[in-house]
Amino acid sequence: MKKTRLAVISLASAAALVAGSALATMDLQKEFLKQYPDSKMKCGSCHTKAMPKKGEADLNKFGADMGKVKKDGKYNFAALDKMDSDGDGVSNGDELKKGTNPGDPASK
Repeated sequence: MKKTRLAVISLASAAALVAGSALATMDLQKEFLKQYPDSKMKCGSCHTKAMPKKGEADLNKFGADMGKVKKDGKYNFAALDKMDSDGDGVSNGDELKKGTNPGDPASK
């Protein structure tokens, strides 16, 4: 009986953790698209793979910079705009306004 109860609790905890992660991602995308309505925000905007799977969610330079401008659960979009995360000579803010990918130096 104790093993069954432990298994149920473990499964419920894992499900809640996965659901919480998915919601955080959705919330971030919504917040991001409010700030940058013309951007073409996708998974590949922040991650090294366009459709990352669990364990393959490495961040590109733009995704890493997003983490650097987060404070108290909020993003400092003004600071993010000024950066040139991919080093292509175009600021993140300009790339986001144009709909290009600030995490990909080939996308200006």
